[in-house]
Amino acid sequence: MKTALARTAGWIPALAVLLACAVGALGAGAPSAPGLSTVTTILWLLGLGGAICLLLRRAIDADDRSRELAAQLARERGARQLADSLLQDTQTVLSRVVRQQDAMRDDERDRIARDIHEDLGQTLLSLRIELSLLQVASNGIHPMVHQKTGAMVRTLDMALRSLRIVVNGLRPLGPDERLDTAMARQLDEFTRLTGITHRFDAASNASDGASSRVEADALLYRVLQEVLSNISSQASATEVSVSLQHRGSEATLCIDDNGMAAREPGAACGCGLSSIRPRIEALGGSLKAATSPGRGTRLTLSLPTRHGMLAV
Repeated sequence: MKTALARTAGWIPALAVLLACAVGALGAGAPSAPGLSTVTTILWLLGLGGAICLLLRRAIDADDRSRELAAQLARERGARQLADSLLQDTQTVLSRVVRQQDAMRDDERDRIARDIHEDLGQTLLSLRIELSLLQVASNGIHPMVHQKTGAMVRTLDMALRSLRIVVNGLRPLGPDERLDTAMARQLDEFTRLTGITHRFDAASNASDGASSRVEADALLYRVLQEVLSNISSQASATEVSVSLQHRGSEATLCIDDNGMAAREPGAACGCGLSSIRPRIEALGGSLKAATSPGRGTRLTLSLPTRHGMLAV
């Protein structure tokens, strides 16, 4: 109602201007007289005053609208700042939760690896020693027993090798261990256990121990473990090439194998990497795999080391 009355009142000066102009025009065509000239002048002054009032009214309305828009913009900015603050708090909480889960997962993996190595590994090793003694004792006396125990010893050797591969793939990156050093150690152990040769190329600044890279380094090391596990069990490869580079705030890990087995890109990633993919995407990284029969598989992981959704 107030706005309607204001708009109606705004037309009054305009009507006054039109009336003054009409009367002035009539007065200009009539014979001049002292009284009429005075009336004409007054009407022209009234018209001028009405025009001024109209302009003032328009200026006041424009100022009111600008104030309303400014107040609305201030409210929207306040709401945006509040939303940004809530989003930042949520990211901080999510980052803390993810780090706690990763730490708990790594501790559990380390415990499982230690239990497997100390309990199951020692048991299998003791069984192998007993079978070896039985094989030696049956040599020349019981040929069939000697042959069977020899086959059992070879089977146990394969089981022990697989067990060592599993334990080696479960161990997490040490808290004070450089990434390039840990990867070189992992690849040396992989070659020793599987007989698959490797080449490793890492930049001189592959890991400087900065706190901003701790989470990224742990994830890069975990991806290498999963890929090596997939290669040893599925790829039928004889050589693996690993390249690690840091360029600015981005780390790139490339793993190539010459496996002859035909694998789809999704299968090349494996189940272990499928479970790690959400962590990679949460950090703003990408994981790509390309494979072709007879040419092996190339897996490329690009990961920001300083920025990302959870790196707050």
